[in-house]
Amino acid sequence: MANAELVLDRLMEEMRNKGSLPALSETVLEISRLAKKHDSSALDLAAVIMRDCGLASNLMATVNSAYYAPRFPVKTISAAVTYLGFDKVYLLSLGLGLFRHTMETLQKRKLLKLYAISYFSGILAMSLAKACRHTNPEEIFIAGLLYRLPGMSLANTFPDQFHEMEIRVNEKGMTVNQACLDVFQVRYDDICDAVLAFYHLPEDVERIIRKPTASDDPLSLLVEESAAMAAMMFGDQPGGKNALRKSEKRISKILDAPKFSIPDLIRQTFETDENVKYFFNLSAEDVEVMVNILEWGKANPMEIVTHMGFGAALDCSAPVDTPEMLIGHFLTELALCRRRGGELNQLLMLAQEALFRCLPDSEIFIAFLSADKRLLQGRFYVGSTIHIHAQDFSVPLNKSDSAIVECLQSLSSFHWQAGKLGLGLPYTPFGQMPFRHAYMSPLLVRNQAIGLCFAGRLKGEGFNERECVWIDQIVDHIADAFASIRE
Repeated sequence: MANAELVLDRLMEEMRNKGSLPALSETVLEISRLAKKHDSSALDLAAVIMRDCGLASNLMATVNSAYYAPRFPVKTISAAVTYLGFDKVYLLSLGLGLFRHTMETLQKRKLLKLYAISYFSGILAMSLAKACRHTNPEEIFIAGLLYRLPGMSLANTFPDQFHEMEIRVNEKGMTVNQACLDVFQVRYDDICDAVLAFYHLPEDVERIIRKPTASDDPLSLLVEESAAMAAMMFGDQPGGKNALRKSEKRISKILDAPKFSIPDLIRQTFETDENVKYFFNLSAEDVEVMVNILEWGKANPMEIVTHMGFGAALDCSAPVDTPEMLIGHFLTELALCRRRGGELNQLLMLAQEALFRCLPDSEIFIAFLSADKRLLQGRFYVGSTIHIHAQDFSVPLNKSDSAIVECLQSLSSFHWQAGKLGLGLPYTPFGQMPFRHAYMSPLLVRNQAIGLCFAGRLKGEGFNERECVWIDQIVDHIADAFASIRE
């Protein structure tokens, strides 16, 4: 027993050292932390997602898919959180964030099919969970997505040994546990437990992934069936009409759907997910050909995609909209939000996103006066600094040498750069991130300051005239919304 534990520790250590079990990105870690905090808000979640442009783009593609079928296009992270709710966006972001991060560490392009199987397992599982009327299909998306994660990590770190293990399973009929024990001197289930523990996944997701094959839990069975379908799609498991019909019977029984069709499920699922095109460069026509070959069962569907630049999009950076392109869109969305009578939190979330997206390399705080009007206290923050919180932005209003206090007293915007007059922020933590430039715009309601929008930069140039106008316009929308409430 002790020897097996030592072997497992060595395997895990080598997978970590080679990047096959990468330390989670700061964005994914922060998303996980937020979910565990009882006082986390949708504003906090949107602020974290915004830091990762790739994750934000993938999330937008998912939210706007036919799977969720929004009545109007969802164009911002704040709108996505409002539309789907905190829990769903958290789970989608966690799954997409993990997937993107592990894809980026891929050691050999020939292993890309394992990642394709993983992603398609996730989206097929989510479709089946929705058909099963599960209350939170996004949990099943993560479970399907990560169902094969331990195997992918082994294949990425030890490709030759993993191939030997596959031969034992596929050609000699061994169980996965026995084959893994033969090759790696440790059971596959034990590796699974160690990998899942490393990623600190939600308990419900771990429960579904860890369920034994013999389990009668319908969600675990649907995840297994999804993984099998994806494996057949990419030639990792034999396909053909017989294999499909057997799987259809099992799924039909779980869903109580006599006319269930795997080819139809695959077509519908892939058509509704825009990320299939982005991640793997697969069009609807490509998928249709793969489905036909899957039914035929005489060839490997994966073979038809090898000449199509399969997965090439992962090597390309996502197109980035310029601030000049974005600002008009955000100002329009803010005006529409107010016109539709949107909630104040929704408008604040949208304003945060507008400021962050249109003011590159900036740290944005929105702060309000305390009830006794003795303190300016941060309420919302979005920026690139991980360990800063909105509440850290705290300025006593009796500080006569504070540029922030001077801005509030003057009732006018203030352009500041490092010099004699300080900002008045507490040294901890702002002493470790000294601002070089800042632009402050007071929130005025009936010619009285109720708060302040602060945009600061730690490096580079100050805010140009156009950026200052953008900040003032966004702040005007916030102030008008507060004025409407007070009326």
